[in-house]
This record gives sequence, C-alpha cells and structure tokens, in this order.
Amino acid sequence: MTSTHVLHTLPALFAAVFSSIVSAATHTVDGSAYVIDGQYTAVLQQRAHRWRLVPYSGGEVDVTDTLATCGSSEAIPTGLWYVTRDVNDKVALVAPSATDLPQDFPQQVAMRACGDKAEGAVTLFVPAVAMNWISGNVGAILIDD
Repeated sequence: MTSTHVLHTLPALFAAVFSSIVSAATHTVDGSAYVIDGQYTAVLQQRAHRWRLVPYSGGEVDVTDTLATCGSSEAIPTGLWYVTRDVNDKVALVAPSATDLPQDFPQQVAMRACGDKAEGAVTLFVPAVAMNWISGNVGAILIDD
C-alpha cells in the first residue's frame, strides 16, 4: 500500500468512525433526537421516581424518592424541559416547542421540594437533595416514563 493510498483512505476512515460515534451517542424519545449528556444534565424516570443527576465533571448520582409527597399528581409529558425561575423566583420547568404537550397541559410546571405546598396547575415535587442540585446546576431535564 502506498503512502498516497493511505492518505486518501484516512479521511474516509475518520468519517466512518465519527459517524458511528455520533449515532451511538444519540437516542430517540418520542420521535425527537437527543444527544446523550449533551442537552440535559438530569433525567427523571417518573414511574420509578428515579432522578439521575449528571454533573458536567463526570459521574452520575441517582436519587430515588419513596415518599408519598414526591412526584406529581399528574404525569409530566415526556421530553426535554428547561429549568428556569417563575415570577416569584422559584424553580420551574418550561417546555420548549419540541416537547409535545397534551391539550390544556400548562407549558410551565412548578418544581418544589417534597412536602412543600403545590403551586400552579401542576407541581412536580422533588427530593430536597436533588432539588438543591437542580436549582443551581441544571439547565434542562429529560423527563421520561
């Protein structure tokens, strides 16, 4: 094999490797593609009441709540939700246009620590340790079933 042939083969090899890495790091939720660890730093598995916190520094922290005061009285639609502040400077989730919401479901959901008072049409109650970390470190949450 000549050095010229190797030089022509290397770009194709790099393209194939890059393509396989990108496809391996992507999964689909409700028809939308999300890049793993790229667009969110927390995941909620609602039915299991399990939070997976993904710090930028690496590693993961799992928090599972078993309290009756945690969760939501109504299922939060699956998809990506932005972490923001409401008019009272309290943590809230806002659904971007890519998140499919059922008719009459609010685009903003209040987030409170388990045991706090409900606010708004829908409130998601989160274990205090997760709530503290989310409020200061998370820009987006992937909500899954």
